[in-house]
Amino acid sequence: MTAVTFLTLPFDSIGWVVGETIRVQVTFSEGVSVSGSPRLALGIGSETRFAAIDEDGSTGAFLLFGYKVAHDDRDEDGVSVGADALELNGGAIRNGAGLNANLDLGSHLIENNAQQEVVGAPPQQECTDERERARRLSRFVGEWDGTAFRVDMMRNFPDFVTDADLLELLAPIGRLADQIEYQLGYPVLEVGGLIEVPAGAPPGWNEDFERYFRTDPLPRERGQLVAFYLDDYNPYEWDGSGLGSPMAAHYCCGSVSYNKRFLGPLWTGDDPCCETGQNSRQGEAIVHEVFHVLGYVHSDAYDRLNRDEGVAMSDSALTKPWKSGSPVYYAVWTDIDLLRCIFPEGG
Repeated sequence: MTAVTFLTLPFDSIGWVVGETIRVQVTFSEGVSVSGSPRLALGIGSETRFAAIDEDGSTGAFLLFGYKVAHDDRDEDGVSVGADALELNGGAIRNGAGLNANLDLGSHLIENNAQQEVVGAPPQQECTDERERARRLSRFVGEWDGTAFRVDMMRNFPDFVTDADLLELLAPIGRLADQIEYQLGYPVLEVGGLIEVPAGAPPGWNEDFERYFRTDPLPRERGQLVAFYLDDYNPYEWDGSGLGSPMAAHYCCGSVSYNKRFLGPLWTGDDPCCETGQNSRQGEAIVHEVFHVLGYVHSDAYDRLNRDEGVAMSDSALTKPWKSGSPVYYAVWTDIDLLRCIFPEGG
């Protein structure tokens, strides 16, 4: 064994919180094969928690282990990994010649590190006027009746975008929905499916960014949030390109759009504006845009916040994920906790 490394850092600046996954990579000097369910013991406070092997993320000489933080996990000194932490648990780890791997981590163990603090479930924030502020920003918020909002993806993209591509773009909503329900104890979102352009949509409804935003032309069901392709560039300058954002949230209309720029160089990963890939096919920018529709604004949107319009997103994860070393937009504890204030259980 040559190294033991944390592959992820806490998304929330306060530390690892409930629902986040601590990922640790164990590296061997040569490729190994794994059978059964080896596990890695993590020291979290006075307790031992076991990170399960991630077969999909493990390859060759690299084994990946993951542990999802629970409500009652606490560790002010940070997570540790002991010298005998790797356990076969009835399985086996062998090299190509069939020899058993040496499981002693030895000098590669991980000592306590305050940057890996575990806080579990922080105290809930006191609700004040979050719902009213969110409704001033997005009228979609008023459609909450206690039933989870359904997020559907429309089949109005260019022909080269396949159904499999669209389902890949929609998949982050399923992960977000699970994250929300795990933390709050009730659902706010649910992942829908692929839908056609609804009857009654006027000709050219998705060909002019400003027109769509002004006229709300897209028929939809109450409580339905629609993602679609808008065949126009977002006119609002944000990076000097003159092309605007690859995606946009439409507060007026209960929808988010993949704009024309999204399917340009960005689709192939060649757009220099987004080197971390958060808007690529593998990225999760839809999470960011959906939070806008749910009543959230950027933490530096001082004009709106001073007018009590919208709730501030977390700066390090949902607004600027690269600050936490992540390539994707991710809702942290505080983002989701405020959903409880905007969308109370039962409506």
